[in-house]
Parts: sequence; structure tokens; C-alpha cells
Amino acid sequence: MDNAAYYRLAEDKRYYMDFTGCGNTLKMVQPQVLQLIMDSLRYWVIEMHVDGFRFDLASTLARELHEVDRLGAFFDIIHQDPLLSQVKLIAEPWDVGPGGYQVGNFPVLWTEWNGKYRDSIRRFWKGDGGVVSELATRLAGSSDLYQHDGRRPYASINFVTCHDGFTLQDLVSYNEKHNDANGEGNRDGAEDNNSWNCGVEGPTDDQNIIDLRERQKRNLIATLLFSEGVPMIRGVMSWDNPKMATTTPTAWIMT
Repeated sequence: MDNAAYYRLAEDKRYYMDFTGCGNTLKMVQPQVLQLIMDSLRYWVIEMHVDGFRFDLASTLARELHEVDRLGAFFDIIHQDPLLSQVKLIAEPWDVGPGGYQVGNFPVLWTEWNGKYRDSIRRFWKGDGGVVSELATRLAGSSDLYQHDGRRPYASINFVTCHDGFTLQDLVSYNEKHNDANGEGNRDGAEDNNSWNCGVEGPTDDQNIIDLRERQKRNLIATLLFSEGVPMIRGVMSWDNPKMATTTPTAWIMT
């Protein structure tokens, strides 16, 4: 009904500004937009009894004019709300716009997907040099990211893989991405995945490489489970067994 009020538009008003990679971006300076978001969140808590939210591309919610503002109106309203300030608030702390990578910069009360943890753990088990010091920091709860504003290690949502990019099997099987089947010419997806194929690109019958890949997967999972913070494990439900089938094939388990 009011496109210009709800969405960030380019100088040519026929086009949207896109900080999300999804084609458009909500205009967070508009009271109507903030009211819509807050009413929706309260509905899910009060009526549907959810105990928290994970905000995809959460840096977009902090863009009031152009730059990311960690003290934006959205965060102020969340913190002042007697209901929403008490639920779990999990940020994917980046978007695709300039300055969008904000790991460690979200306000108190928020936890964050720790992309630096993911990259550090992958690089260490890949065999990169010069990463032991950072690895120690990530294992101990990433105090360099969260301690400055009083947040504890549980502000760090630790993960090795998620719904974006390589699975755990991909991570130990490929040096490069191979997104060929969808007709996009392998243009989609991140180029830098910090992966190692263990000697052969893709599937193999070499038992030594298979054993190495299995050991690498155990190394990655064990590191995740023994790190300070909240471990997040990407799981894909089986569609072959009707008892295991769900309406959503990807689940996130946070303990």
C-alpha cells in the first residue's frame, strides 16, 4: 500500500536498495515498520509461545540511514519492551551491504552467530599456519568480542556449518564449491570456505582418504562441543524414514 514508507528505495524510485541479497531492505526509520515488526514479535511470543528469535541478516535491522548503527531505534525498542527483552535474541551479525559485518558489536541482551569462531576452527583443522592464538581465544569464549560490554561466553553462538554453504561432509571433501546443478554457472555461494578435500576433490573410494575425512569431521564436532559458548549443530532430517520426516529439512540444535 505504501511502498516508499516500508522499503529503502534507490535514487531512482523504481528500484530498491538491497542490503540483504533478497532484493529489498525494510526502512527501519519508519514508525509503521517498527510497529509491524514489534507487533509480529509479540504475537509469536504471546500467542505461539516461542521463547526467542534468530534474526537473519540482523545488521540490516540496525541500518537507519546508511551505516549500521548498533544503537538503532529497533534495538532501543526491543530493550525497553518488558516482554521481548526477556526472550532469547540471536543475531546473524552481518548483511551484504557496506560495513555489514558486525560480529561482536551487537548490544547487551543479544547473542550472535560467531562467524569468527567458524572461520578459525575451519582454518585450524584445514592446517593453516598462524591460527593457534586465535583458536585459543575462540575455544575460551571469544572474550575479545563480547567481554568489553559485559557479555559472557554464552553470547557466542559457536558453529562450524549452518544452512548456508558447505555441509560438514562438503567441508572435508571439496577445496572449491561446485554449484553446477542449479543452472547458475557456479556463480552463487561463497568462494572462500576454508575447506580441505583431504587429497581428492569430491567422492572417492580410497579408504585412507575416507578415514581421514571421518577423523576430520570428528575433530570439528569435538572442538565445537568442548568450546566455551553455545554450540550450534546443523542437522538434516531424513526423508527416507517417515518417522523422521519433518516439514523443515534443516534444524538447528543449540544446547
